[in-house]
Amino acid sequence: MKNDIKHKLGRNIKIERIRKDITQEEFAEIIDMSLSYVSKLEQGLTSPTAIALFKMSKALKIPMEKFFDGMDGEI
Repeated sequence: MKNDIKHKLGRNIKIERIRKDITQEEFAEIIDMSLSYVSKLEQGLTSPTAIALFKMSKALKIPMEKFFDGMDGEI
């Protein structure tokens, strides 16, 4: 289940990034993270820190909660 959450979170981050028409490279630069980190996040291979989520929400101009859409009741 934990991996499922990471995958859903990564998918939601990717969806929001694409909605804003931002490439992974641009996104990595904006949030001051590496391209490989962004790639691993979007693939659900790693979990973001609270600081990374905050930076991503500011960069995409969305509330952090948006990254957790579709995960109601999951732990």
